[in-house]
Amino acid sequence: MKKVILAALVMGLLLGGISLGAQEKKVAMSLNLGAMTYVGSEGDSFSDFLFSLGAQVDWRLGSSFMLSPEVQVLTYRFHFDYVLVDPGLVLNYTSKSFFAGAGLIFPILVGEGETWTGKLSPKLNIGYSGRHLVLAGYLITNAENLFKENLVGFTLGYKF
Repeated sequence: MKKVILAALVMGLLLGGISLGAQEKKVAMSLNLGAMTYVGSEGDSFSDFLFSLGAQVDWRLGSSFMLSPEVQVLTYRFHFDYVLVDPGLVLNYTSKSFFAGAGLIFPILVGEGETWTGKLSPKLNIGYSGRHLVLAGYLITNAENLFKENLVGFTLGYKF
């Protein structure tokens, strides 16, 4: 089931990329690099960072909204024994070059022949989207303890 969900999200990103040429102003795709860290009540905030590589498709829904399926692959200190795969979906409000939105991610830890899945987690983001540049900051929190245990990060991306 986990592989089916991941495959469906990857297929959605690929189909979005293929349809890019047919709908230039309605669809955009970006590749992103970033970093994420823990911020919370446990006292070890900002102690370590995960580095990410991601892909995102932005479907414009009229002039003010954008639906953005995305996937991030995160690694700890560039060790690839285990990777965290975060597929997600975010609905953004857009105003010219700026956007802010909320959505859900589904964390999947893959490594050494095993897979672990987490719970759906809320994601909030805000950012800037230029002609080819995308800058975004985000917060992922625990749905059961909102804003007590958080992951915060930023991404820098190139938009096609």
